[in-house]
Amino acid sequence: MTAAPETMVTTIRGWDWQRILYGDWTWLVRDWIDVIRLAFIGGTIAFAVQGRSDVIALTAASSVLLIARIIDLPRWFDFGLTVAMTLIAWGTALHLYGQWFYYDKVVHGLSPVAYAPVLYIVLVRLGVVPDPGEAIRERRTARISGIFIVTLALGMAVGAGYESVEWFEDKLDILGGNFVKGLWDTETDLLADTSGSLVGATFLTVWAMHGWSSRRVTVVPAPGPSSTALEAAAERLRTGHSSAPKSRLAGLPLAAQGFVAVVGGLLLLALPSPSLRTLGIVFGIVLLVFAAFEAVELVRGGSGAERAGRLATIAASAVAGTLALAWPTISQYALLYAAGAASVVFAFAEVASLSTTLDSHERWLGALAGLAAFVFGVALLASPGKSLQAVITLVGVYLLVLGGLRLVRAAEAWRERRASGV
Repeated sequence: MTAAPETMVTTIRGWDWQRILYGDWTWLVRDWIDVIRLAFIGGTIAFAVQGRSDVIALTAASSVLLIARIIDLPRWFDFGLTVAMTLIAWGTALHLYGQWFYYDKVVHGLSPVAYAPVLYIVLVRLGVVPDPGEAIRERRTARISGIFIVTLALGMAVGAGYESVEWFEDKLDILGGNFVKGLWDTETDLLADTSGSLVGATFLTVWAMHGWSSRRVTVVPAPGPSSTALEAAAERLRTGHSSAPKSRLAGLPLAAQGFVAVVGGLLLLALPSPSLRTLGIVFGIVLLVFAAFEAVELVRGGSGAERAGRLATIAASAVAGTLALAWPTISQYALLYAAGAASVVFAFAEVASLSTTLDSHERWLGALAGLAAFVFGVALLASPGKSLQAVITLVGVYLLVLGGLRLVRAAEAWRERRASGV
């Protein structure tokens, strides 16, 4: 398999223009595309804090961009998807659709160019379709033709599905909008979707014909986070014991986190009318338990990125949990801002620390936990003005989801331990 265009650069040392363009800069912010991604998500959080209703579309688009990082897209695919999400979500948030008549056609024409190939790559990661980077090795004509057809069909299906949603919305009048402007509007949207999907399918087909990788290729490996006294202590503890205790511990910290989160969520949802103080105590205890068992995982070891992610999670959870427990008269605003900020930090730490060397199940479960934390974190930041009961329900559901995912990951860790015979 030949390398993607970005791999034409040989090993580079220092900060010249090639490393600036192709990365990796650091383990967290790998290149300029990550800068755009962080700016996009930062704008989403700002809209949430302001209580803007447009934050729903921005949160969905931000989640898509987090998934793009998790599945390790090649840079051109990642950048194209970022442009597409910007056109779609920020066009909605800034009301560009109503201010410029042809903006809708521009979005329908350009977005499929980016998201149709990305949808195909997602199916590759799920093992549903063949990898375009390996198609040239096998039956070239059949494989590459299939890549083109499937990618084109994916883009057209998304466009048709969106038009169906618009039609049903107008008929049911759920959001009170008038999306379908007439037969001409629908037909031109579908034509634009088809044209964009055709370009996207052609792009991916050319990519496959060259045998370029479907994964992001690292040009200059970024150094991991610098060693700290805590990491050094963890290293000494780990090397001073046999590997058996570590194996026997597999899954236990995750299970403990999941159990406490589920119990806390059920408690908040089951109590007839819990007070704000009760919410603070329950949520504070859950956060401190998370911090404590993340510290256990930190001692057990891991890569530099994993350790840095756990350190960020420990700090955010400990600060927010201590604030919720130690401040008896904390306001609803302060509590939810602290909880929301801690959840967003946890989401970033979880996503950034996911290694491509992890088992696929473990990687996807970690990704789901990070996405859930991000979505609920934004929801918490946007919720201070809502009723206390609505906030308690939101926090309760969040704890149940997060705890459930932790328990599933613990079960997966124990299954791997039994399979390895340890």
